[in-house]
Amino acid sequence: MKSSPRPRSREAVPPRLPGAAAPISLTLSHAIEHLKAERLPEALDLLRSLHERDLDAAQSALLGLIYLSVEADRDALTWFDRALCVDPKPQGVLAHRALALQRLGRQQEAIQSYDQALAADDLDASGFYHRGNLLRETGRLDEAIASYDAALRLNPAYPEALYAGGTILLEAGQLDASLEFFDEALRLKPDFCQAWFSRGNALQKLNRCHAAIGAYDAALGLASGHPDVLTNRGVAFYEIGRHSEALASYEEALRTRPDFPQALLNRANVYLRIGKPDLALADCEAALKHKPDYLEALSSEGIALRDLGRIRESIASFDTALAFAPGFAHARNNRGAALLLLGDFERGWEDYEFRWIGGETPKRELKLPLPEWSGEVKPGDSILAFDEQGFGDAIQFSRYLPPLIKAGAKVTFFCRKKLHRLLSTLDPAIRLVDTIGNAEDFDCQVALSSFPFILKTRLETIPAATPYIFAEAERVAQWKHRLGPEGFKIGLCWHGNQNVRADPARSIPLAAFAALAAEGVRLIGLQVGAGTEQLDDLPPSMRIERLGVDFDAGPDAFVDTAAVMQGLDLILTCDTSVAHLAGALGRPVWLLLKPVPDWRWLLDRADSPWYPTMRLFRRTGTESWTDLLARVAIALHEHLGPSRQ
Repeated sequence: MKSSPRPRSREAVPPRLPGAAAPISLTLSHAIEHLKAERLPEALDLLRSLHERDLDAAQSALLGLIYLSVEADRDALTWFDRALCVDPKPQGVLAHRALALQRLGRQQEAIQSYDQALAADDLDASGFYHRGNLLRETGRLDEAIASYDAALRLNPAYPEALYAGGTILLEAGQLDASLEFFDEALRLKPDFCQAWFSRGNALQKLNRCHAAIGAYDAALGLASGHPDVLTNRGVAFYEIGRHSEALASYEEALRTRPDFPQALLNRANVYLRIGKPDLALADCEAALKHKPDYLEALSSEGIALRDLGRIRESIASFDTALAFAPGFAHARNNRGAALLLLGDFERGWEDYEFRWIGGETPKRELKLPLPEWSGEVKPGDSILAFDEQGFGDAIQFSRYLPPLIKAGAKVTFFCRKKLHRLLSTLDPAIRLVDTIGNAEDFDCQVALSSFPFILKTRLETIPAATPYIFAEAERVAQWKHRLGPEGFKIGLCWHGNQNVRADPARSIPLAAFAALAAEGVRLIGLQVGAGTEQLDDLPPSMRIERLGVDFDAGPDAFVDTAAVMQGLDLILTCDTSVAHLAGALGRPVWLLLKPVPDWRWLLDRADSPWYPTMRLFRRTGTESWTDLLARVAIALHEHLGPSRQ
């Protein structure tokens, strides 16, 4: 399929059907008038008063066309066959007969009739278009494309054929080219609802969600309440973090089609994102009643059960999905996270290898023809490790790199440039890069988060010695001087990743930390970027010290944060990369967790096997963040002791 409409080569030739004799002609004329006035029963009564023996081939063909226009396809086929009996070669009849057969579901006969019309050079643009639809339905895509192209050569201003071409390009992943076709179809036919819908789908796949919403709105202006359009529009809102609008779109779709599994699943996914797993679970169960083998719904059901603390049941949901489709990556990845949360590292790491979902990770993007690292280190081996997930993951799993150097390997770590300065303290022999030259040669490659799987890490064998990352001595001195010696200094971080795909339930309202305010305690903000706006809305009684506009304002991530942490007495943080940094530096850190946290913090324990200097505080199912911070304030009071209070 070309990426732009084809030029005209010749004009379409409409079927030439000679006029009928007077009484028959008059009956046909009256029938047509009734049809124009939308009086279908009267028109059909007149048409059915005619008899085969009274009509010639042209009149029979015309009668077939009239029936075809009102989708009375069996009657149309009868009259087209009559026309062909009288005259085997009346112009256009074979193509129209093929369309009647196509509508009746008699695909092979329809293809044969189209082929006969094609051999007789008797297909106009409309005939080629309908033939293309049939060929596409029967899986003959290349022939379908050629037929659509032929339709566009005969009539470049054919919006339906342009739309069909755009749809094929969309399905083939040629998104920009598909938009050219949809846009041209809409220029010719602005009220083409399906083209607006498909245009929105193409834009959404291009991550142009705001533009996609505009296209969906245009489609809804032509077909108000259309559940498919509303559902896809909800996805676009979800992708840009506008959750309330996504919910409204799904709810409107479900008012029109209450048993729509996709809308139920999508609404469930919004509920999961905004921390309402009970509502998500109900929607997943409703979707599965209508479609028991709905893999995505089974996976989301498992996530909802996990977030409700029903971990064993969540694993059962993932197992059910995998019984239907053993290779379903989402279920394997989510089951892996649930198993790791339970401390079942033996099975969990294997499933966690299915985190490579949708081609979105560097492992898929590198595409290097290198074998996977086996876990064995031979002196002199050149190993390429690569960063793959968030900053916290990079900090947590970079602990596995220095032992490779000690075993005699040459290690190159492919990671984001922002982390190079911080991670250069791991071991000076580790080479940090953010590009790989074509001439570079490595013996093997390994994804950073795959180290625990390859090395068969278990709870008791986690390499937990800290610190393994270090702050720059000069910066440490500068920040200690700026902070001064006074008071018990607590660094606070309250807001997680601002990416709309990140888990917002990890973040904590800054006002909830008010319980920590006490004589002799200094609260110092470590937050950078998203979340700092909350500092402007605090009551006068709650003072958070700011570290200035130059704090970690350069191109290197965390270099100031690491230095400041060396001068703090305690770091208190939500589940974000700051927690991993404090733990990797070996600093005292209290981590505040939602009721069911990320897998790496496990369940029902106050310590972390990954970071010996970390203490975990967990919300119960009924607690708010304010309730949790009240408990933390009591723990802080006990930690300070009488001499420090």
